[in-house]
Amino acid sequence: MTDSGDQRIDAEERAAVERLLRQGADPGVITSYGSHPDQVLEVFGETGPTVVFIHGGYFRSTTDRTHARPLARALAREGMRVVLLEYRRVPGDPQAAIDDLDRFESQLTEPVLWAGHSAGGMLALTRAYNRKAAVLALAPVADLARASRLHLGAGAVTTWMGGTPEQQPSRYADLNPQLHLPPNPPDVLLVHGTDDQTVPVALSQDSPAEALVLPHTHHFDLIDPESEKWPEIMELVRSAAGRLVAAD
Repeated sequence: MTDSGDQRIDAEERAAVERLLRQGADPGVITSYGSHPDQVLEVFGETGPTVVFIHGGYFRSTTDRTHARPLARALAREGMRVVLLEYRRVPGDPQAAIDDLDRFESQLTEPVLWAGHSAGGMLALTRAYNRKAAVLALAPVADLARASRLHLGAGAVTTWMGGTPEQQPSRYADLNPQLHLPPNPPDVLLVHGTDDQTVPVALSQDSPAEALVLPHTHHFDLIDPESEKWPEIMELVRSAAGRLVAAD
């Protein structure tokens, strides 16, 4: 790809996230699932299969669920009940986010489709560690060690993990999807765009789990209801949620 092509995609990604933030400014009804201010969720839609969506933002505390609200509303319009989950994003304490997902999961009374984008995609994948779970990970940070070594997100992964893989080997060993996902686990799918400038597509292509690569697709195309790729994403969510209902 040419430098001008990279610049064009960077501009498209920036424009998409700015629009998503504007469109997501109006929150839904906020419910707590714990005592911390970030242990909250918003529900969109009243009936249908439940999709738990975990937002991205490279694990930074400055990026919350706002930009994911347009996706949640779009899925709800298609007959799904969407739980937009917030979680703690603490530099140097990745276990806080995992503990929040565990806390929320312990309160579930029904099967759910775990879905997430970027950092949230990585967190969604943890639900499939050593157990069966339905997961749709969109542009996930599917290899934490590689992401750290590539200095992705200006070192965001290293900051969240509290160090490099060499400095924090046990944390990377405990949390890295590259190490914990078995080959082609059932009901787990990674989706990534070839033009992703934020999380390289190779992180999904090299995952043990199945990966679907979408051509001419950038990072935010996967969560943008106004993108040309949205009908395909919508169908993937509908299919995964449909299998969940059939298995219940």
